[in-house]
Amino acid sequence: MAIFLFAVSVLFVVWVARRKKIPALSPYGIFAAFQILYNVLPWFVSSLGINNPIYSLLSDSHVINIQLQLAAISNLCFGLIHLCFSRNVRLGDPTLPSSKSNRTNYLLLTFPLFILTCVLCEKYGWHQYTFANYDTGGEGLGGMFTVTAYAKFSFVAVYLYYLYRFGLDKGAWILLLEHVIVMVIDGARATFLPILLLTLFILLGKIDANKTKRIYVLAILGITASIGTRALILKSGDWLQDMIIPVTVEGTMGDYATLQSIYAVEHLFRPPYSAGASYVIDPLAWLIPQSMGRKRFTFADRWGNEIDPILRERFNPMGGFYFLSESITAFSYLGPAIVTTTFAGFLVWFERNKNRHRMLYLAWMPTLGIQFIKTPFGNCFKLFAVQIICLAAFRFLAEIKTQLPNRASQKLALQS
Repeated sequence: MAIFLFAVSVLFVVWVARRKKIPALSPYGIFAAFQILYNVLPWFVSSLGINNPIYSLLSDSHVINIQLQLAAISNLCFGLIHLCFSRNVRLGDPTLPSSKSNRTNYLLLTFPLFILTCVLCEKYGWHQYTFANYDTGGEGLGGMFTVTAYAKFSFVAVYLYYLYRFGLDKGAWILLLEHVIVMVIDGARATFLPILLLTLFILLGKIDANKTKRIYVLAILGITASIGTRALILKSGDWLQDMIIPVTVEGTMGDYATLQSIYAVEHLFRPPYSAGASYVIDPLAWLIPQSMGRKRFTFADRWGNEIDPILRERFNPMGGFYFLSESITAFSYLGPAIVTTTFAGFLVWFERNKNRHRMLYLAWMPTLGIQFIKTPFGNCFKLFAVQIICLAAFRFLAEIKTQLPNRASQKLALQS
């Protein structure tokens, strides 16, 4: 019955997309795809009837059915907001004047950051972080790994500012190619895939309808490349298996904390709900370096510590995330409806105002807009804050550079 309700909710989401002419390659489509991934795979594993001695809740049909019902409600809320308020808006071209030399100079000036990012990723990238973090028992490493992460974030901002200042042209594609190189060296897709999807969203609004298939082919190639990057780390010798494992692990273990949160609601007399405070406090806590004990201040970690005694495995055993878990820790079973409705409202507002608030939109979309469903809100908001701060700094520096010659010419005119 629960899987039937979920299937009906997915059909409703699809119907809304067709009614409002929302393309599959959009924030709306990305949300729907992750909803299917995080709910169908655990249900499928449960339906096989295999007792899992390591991750017991994958065999708990009662908990999985509750998740399916909550996800179905979430889908209905998401679809209804878009049905009532969604509007298709094309991102216009930049309004600021520019020249070919401006674009070339920008690419040359940012090239050293590309080289620095590659060097750092080779020594302290995600492929190294994964194994080092495993060796330390999951404790934060900090140090150069943090420096490398911020180098990657800054280089993402370089690309986003180019889109803001110059638009999607050959220079943007050169920068995107540089990000592909960073992804391969780094071993992670977290910075590349969101900006690739943003690029394709923009491109989809610029081309003729008969050329949309090419954009979807690019999307498939980009997603395959990002999965392949993670597969390179596994190196089991079976290429197909290495490609499938990241997807199945994401789908089954990415939502495991959600199953654990549901289990806690079902078995604890007074679960330690945050009443929404986690969406205010956790973003601030995530700004604290991991080496300074950030986990002591987050509601998410407090929830895990409180419910660990009743769980068979430690909370969130493989570090995945699915937004329903955080919404449940905040508002219990009302959480999915409250949080999804709020997120959908923000998503619609940004889509409708992307040209009025172009910089804000470009910082929002590859962070909160795309990653909200699969990244802890505190971390996701931190990524958004880093991008908007970097973009504002780039714009400030550009304005200073523009004003200096004007002031110099005015000074000469006064002297003459």
